[in-house]
Amino acid sequence: MWTDYENETLIHHHKMARLYKKRYQRASDFHNSLYRIFGLITVLTSTISSTLSWGSDITEKQSFILSMITTSSAISAAIQNFYKFQENSNDFIITAKSYSLLQNKIERIGNIIPQNREIEPIECFQIIQSDFDDISEKRKEISNCISKRCYYHIEDDQSYLEDKHKKYKNILQNP
Repeated sequence: MWTDYENETLIHHHKMARLYKKRYQRASDFHNSLYRIFGLITVLTSTISSTLSWGSDITEKQSFILSMITTSSAISAAIQNFYKFQENSNDFIITAKSYSLLQNKIERIGNIIPQNREIEPIECFQIIQSDFDDISEKRKEISNCISKRCYYHIEDDQSYLEDKHKKYKNILQNP
């Protein structure tokens, strides 16, 4: 039987799935942006250094500038490859999609009037917790410090199911 406690627990699970989905989407976007920025720096600096090196007479000053630009290109490429920005971005978006699927599953249950839900709360929560555990085992972790500073927004842990539940309770109390 779905009581207020079970409905609030379902809402809590919905908030957590939504929060993690948003967090991992933002992490993916951030890492993808870093990949593109360092890729652009690498392409630009290697193009400039190639153009300068084809010049006929290179002075000592130009040689120093050329070596600085070539070094910048190498460092940018090394950073891009060492930190695996593209691979991390792909891993994060896969995790975000997993949380999105879980969020949709919770919403399909939460959108039904509690008395009409075909699944019992205990069974429902076991399935949801199992899904959370599976995602948690497979996901690449995000640093807590970066997560709280860069990937978290206040509205992430809000749930429309909470408003729905309040309306439902009002209907029951004021028929």
